[in-house]
Amino acid sequence: MSMAALACAGLALGIMSQTGSAAPAADCFSATDNTRLRFEAYQQAPPPRDGAPYPHYPLSDAVSGQLGRLASAPKGIRTWYYHWANRAATPLIGAGGRQIIRKLNLEPSMTGNRRHRSAFSSIDRANACTLAQASSLLGQDKRARRYAREAGIVLISEKALPDTASPSPADTCVLASGKLPPRASGIMLDYEVQDGRDPQMTERFLTSYAKLVHAAGKQVILLVNPLDSPGQQRFTGVTAENAHRIVALFDRTTLVLWSRNAQKSLPASYAAQMAIVKAGGPVDPGRLLIDFELAGTTLEDARFVHQMIIRDRLAGVLFWRNYASQGGSCSAPVNQRIAAIAFGDVAGDGN
Repeated sequence: MSMAALACAGLALGIMSQTGSAAPAADCFSATDNTRLRFEAYQQAPPPRDGAPYPHYPLSDAVSGQLGRLASAPKGIRTWYYHWANRAATPLIGAGGRQIIRKLNLEPSMTGNRRHRSAFSSIDRANACTLAQASSLLGQDKRARRYAREAGIVLISEKALPDTASPSPADTCVLASGKLPPRASGIMLDYEVQDGRDPQMTERFLTSYAKLVHAAGKQVILLVNPLDSPGQQRFTGVTAENAHRIVALFDRTTLVLWSRNAQKSLPASYAAQMAIVKAGGPVDPGRLLIDFELAGTTLEDARFVHQMIIRDRLAGVLFWRNYASQGGSCSAPVNQRIAAIAFGDVAGDGN
C-alpha cells in the first residue's frame, strides 16, 4: 500500500481537524504509485508539476493538448501531444434517412483552452489541415505550407485568433503557436472523424500521418472510437479489412472499452474488437492499448481489463475520464477501478 493509500485509510476512520470538521481527504494515489505499474498507464491530462498536488496518478505517460506543459514533465514520465484529427463539415445521411450534422473541429492551442471551431468543406481539405498541423508541430513549416497550398486551405497561427473569436472561415487551418518539445515522445492522434470516409481513404491518410511523425523521430498513437460500433465502420473507415494494417502503422492503437458498448458487455466488446483487428492478419498485441472509460464502468469491468492486459500481453491502459473526477479518497469508485486495472487490487486494501 502506498503512503497516500495509508493516509486515505486513516482519514476514512474519521480523523478530525481542530475545528471539529473532517479534514480534507488526501488523494488516494501519489507519484510513488507510478513505480508499481507493470504496464503502460496513460492519463489524458497535463503532466504533474514538481511538488504540486496532482489527481491523475498513477501514470507512465501524460497526454495533453496543453502544448506548453509538455516540456515540464518530471523525469520518468513520458509526454504526448493530443491532436484532434479534422473532419469534413458536410452533412451525412444516417439510418432511416436521418441527417447527421457533425460538430466542427476544435482548434489547437498552447494552453489547450481554445473553444471556437473551424469547418472544412471536404474530407481531403480536413486531412490536409491535420497533416499541416502535425508538420508544424514537428518543426516542418515548409511541408505544412505545401499541404495547405495543394489542398486549397488557408493556414493561420492561433496567435492571430483570440480564444473568444467566432469560428474561423471555412477551410481555414489553425496551427498551434508552439512546437512539440524535443523530450516529448510523440503525438496521439484522436481519429474520431466519422464524416463518411471509406476504408481506402482512411488507410491512405493514416499511412501518411504515421510516416510523417516517424520520419521526424517521434512515436505516434492512434485513438479511435470503438471498432465494433456501427458508426465507426460506416463513417470512419476502420474495418476488419484494414485494421490489422493500421495497427502495424502505429506504435499504439486503442481499443475502447466503455459502458455503452454495442454488446452491453465489456468482455463481448473486447472479443469483438480483437476479432476485427485480427481478421485481416496477425497483429502485435504490444501495439494495442485499452482505452478504458472511468465514468460508467464497474469494478468487475476493471478487473476484467487488468486480466486481459496481462493475459494477452497488451501494452497497457489509457484512462478515459468521460467527465468522471479523479483524485480524492481511495473509497471513491473511480479510484477503485483505477487500482483494479493498474495493480490488480482495490485501492487501499493492501493486496
